[in-house]
Amino acid sequence: MAVPVVALAALLALVALLAVVATGPAAVDLPGLPDAGSLTHWGLPVARVVSEVAAVGTVGWLLAAAVLIPAQQGRLGAAARRHGRAAAASAAVWAVAALAELVFTASDITARTPGDVLDPAALRSFVSASPQGRALLIVAVAALVVALVSATLMSTIAAGWLLALACATLLPPVVTGHAAGSSQHALAVIALGLHITAAVVWMGGLLALLTMRALPDTTFFAALRRYSRLAAWAAGATAVGGVASAAVRLGGFGPLFDDRYGLLVLGKAAGLLTAVALGGLVRRRMITAAATGDRPDASTATNAEASANTDADADADAGTPSRLSAFRRLAMVEICVLAATFGLAAGLSQTAPPVNDSALPTDPTEALLGYPMPPAITPGRLLSSWRPDWVFLGLVALAAGLYLAGVIRLARRGDSWPVGRTVGFLTGLALVVVVTSGGLGVYGPVLLSVHMTQHMILTMLAPIPLVLGAPITLALRALRPASAPYRAGPREWLLAGLHSWPARVVTHPLFVTANFAGSLYVLYLSDLLGYLMNSHLGHFAMNAHFLMTGFYFFEVLIGVDPLPKRPPHPGRVLMLMAVVPFHAFLGLTIMSTSTVLGSSWYEQLVRPWGVSPLHDQGTAGGITWSFGEIPTLVVLLVLAVQWARTDERRARTRERRVDASGVDAQLDAYNAYLARLSGERPAPAATPTVPPVPAQRGDTGSPTGGPGS
Repeated sequence: MAVPVVALAALLALVALLAVVATGPAAVDLPGLPDAGSLTHWGLPVARVVSEVAAVGTVGWLLAAAVLIPAQQGRLGAAARRHGRAAAASAAVWAVAALAELVFTASDITARTPGDVLDPAALRSFVSASPQGRALLIVAVAALVVALVSATLMSTIAAGWLLALACATLLPPVVTGHAAGSSQHALAVIALGLHITAAVVWMGGLLALLTMRALPDTTFFAALRRYSRLAAWAAGATAVGGVASAAVRLGGFGPLFDDRYGLLVLGKAAGLLTAVALGGLVRRRMITAAATGDRPDASTATNAEASANTDADADADAGTPSRLSAFRRLAMVEICVLAATFGLAAGLSQTAPPVNDSALPTDPTEALLGYPMPPAITPGRLLSSWRPDWVFLGLVALAAGLYLAGVIRLARRGDSWPVGRTVGFLTGLALVVVVTSGGLGVYGPVLLSVHMTQHMILTMLAPIPLVLGAPITLALRALRPASAPYRAGPREWLLAGLHSWPARVVTHPLFVTANFAGSLYVLYLSDLLGYLMNSHLGHFAMNAHFLMTGFYFFEVLIGVDPLPKRPPHPGRVLMLMAVVPFHAFLGLTIMSTSTVLGSSWYEQLVRPWGVSPLHDQGTAGGITWSFGEIPTLVVLLVLAVQWARTDERRARTRERRVDASGVDAQLDAYNAYLARLSGERPAPAATPTVPPVPAQRGDTGSPTGGPGS
């Protein structure tokens, strides 16, 4: 079943792609200019669609092995291992298709025939000089790793990590595609990455279900129910990511009807809506009917109807194969629609988006920033300016929604959750929004001093209330344990992640301390600052990195969430005190530096107001030197309170044990130690006093209760 389904999906995607390419504008032959040839013109989109179909198969079969098919005690069954081997074969095709796409892309960009490009020196030069070449090489290498490891999968944890790697392999071409050249670079790239990943998971899971033939009906319907919930989220993420990506690149609704690119976007949207209608409205109803067997409620049946209900059960069981056949026919239609949509998407990637010349910035500074140079900075403008960072706003909204959903679930269950933790977590999220979308976000790319303030707040201030909100503890309490026949679900995956070796590394006290103290040195005392500032995606990565660095550091210091390793309170105080000199020394170093940090960025900006970049750099150093005092004091106070409460709890626990046993072993040992020091004979240890047992009626005082002697 697997080969015919994949072949049909690939054929439909290829037909849709060829239709887009054939109806597109013909290549313009200019006299005297080289041409890559018709082989590249047709081979590049074909290699791209084969790569996409292979990626769908790889992700889908790994999803089946890691998530959909039930496992026993973390070990993959025979069916899951078969899906792992299918994923290995699909990943091998993916790697070969990515290499073919690399060759055709080099041929297309350099206007040379594929035979000329196959020269190793030419390919090496193209990969080193072209972001597209590097991205495709990364895809080929990662797909090859997935292929080699998937063939020998034995555990759900390994399958889960491979699934994450396969999904990450989808992203490198996104960073170098059309989205990276739009005005809202970070938003466009992240939206398109979400759109592609969710669509591949959606179609891949459906493909995996169609290839499940050896599973019992009950197990298959359990996998179907789990996929149905996952597909609903994937379809929603596909829609949100697609709308956001198209809106950024098109700049409005007008090009949807006036431009070929917009018409292709409409075709993709129509295909996705059709698939949603098939999967969400019809298939879900069929899943519910098949899972329940259309049986009437036994609690409302009378004794006279018992035999009729038994007959209905038998009929429902007999009808299970027909329901399976109906589902597979409907799923085939859905996957065909999705395959054609993927073909349109591959053709869309070959089509240049419309360019609105009037919207293009004429000021080079505006082209660098993505928005006009703001007016001269003042305290009022710093507080009142607002330019939404849609990426961080979306992530903050998602985090707040999930946190509040967990609190509501606990409340409905009758469990309490401290209000202070909720307020703390939401306060931390509000700080993130203010820093990234407020005046600090507007003036951060313009002035190093404001940029440094951003990083200090994201690293040393915002993580403190986020950590005290205990989001991981809330998730563990709110998530339900996996139900039969599964032995793993979101809660179990979260626990497995907390106990995994990556979690032990990133939360180790030495690692978090070195990362917290050393990240600023690596960024500000090297050329990395200018490189990242020249990319909107790099600017987003900086903010995200410093937020997570501070979160991990303060989680180890004052967090209450479960961690693989947490030092005792004296060690935490030493960790906190150890990073203070590093920040002070970095501030002094920046203040005394006579060259402009990040010069490749700040020297390009035409800022008609304010001090020179070098003078502003001295202010940034002073902020680095002095900023950490208040957060350090706050964390010390929290540590002192937590330390006192821990000692108080231990004392109460010890007192309860003493009261229960009547023996204080520690006190007796200490008294014996003092006696040995003074040369006295230690007093005998206290023994618990056992109250006499009252005599029963008929007892005569004999220990055995018999007649006395």
